[in-house]
Amino acid sequence: MATLNEIGYDLLSIVRPQLSDDTDIDLRQIKFWIKNQRALWLRNEINKSRQIDSDVLQTVCADLECVDASDCCDIDLSCPILRTTKLIPKTIELHHKEAITRVGPVNKKLKPFSYIDYSRLSWIDGARFTSKLVFSFLHDGYLYVYSNNPAYANMKAITFRGVFEDPEIVAEFKDCITNQPCYSDDDEFPMKSWMIPAMKESILKSNLMIKAQADIQQVDGSNNAKSDSIQSK
Repeated sequence: MATLNEIGYDLLSIVRPQLSDDTDIDLRQIKFWIKNQRALWLRNEINKSRQIDSDVLQTVCADLECVDASDCCDIDLSCPILRTTKLIPKTIELHHKEAITRVGPVNKKLKPFSYIDYSRLSWIDGARFTSKLVFSFLHDGYLYVYSNNPAYANMKAITFRGVFEDPEIVAEFKDCITNQPCYSDDDEFPMKSWMIPAMKESILKSNLMIKAQADIQQVDGSNNAKSDSIQSK
């Protein structure tokens, strides 16, 4: 599996010799296009009612803090609930399901929590059959953990797994074992291998070509500068 740096530099090496000296192509811009294309390809693939492949998933460890259940900062309901200390990375938007596939304790051998839609929280709170269950839900960009079971009241961290729109955002979180960032551009890029050639061809024929032509017209108003057509390799 290729890394984001490898894909980005490969595209840059293909296109650079075919551009005029006046065309400025930034590696950061290429990486931005790659991540956008990845999100589009994965969204289309998963929305075809296909299973989410483990190759495109990322696992994140997040610290928890105890906050009041009130949505208003200046109103205290004296009703504590656990919440991630950071906003979680934005997931890919899907038609009929969330792109979060698992929320659970740090120990992967333990049973995951029940992940529910925020609108269902009021229906399960206080029900007898849910008294020992642990629920998690997404609200205003944070993951919350709720249970009537007192054993979970002092939980310090959770893990969650999903398909995130920008894999690089996961670097803000640290791996529970190594204490290193969960992602870098030299890690395997969370995308299926078969998608990469088609994605690169799409970027070469669209984003890079449009960028090259725009730069040429800006620098050379008479359109005398030449730029060979970009060919995928």
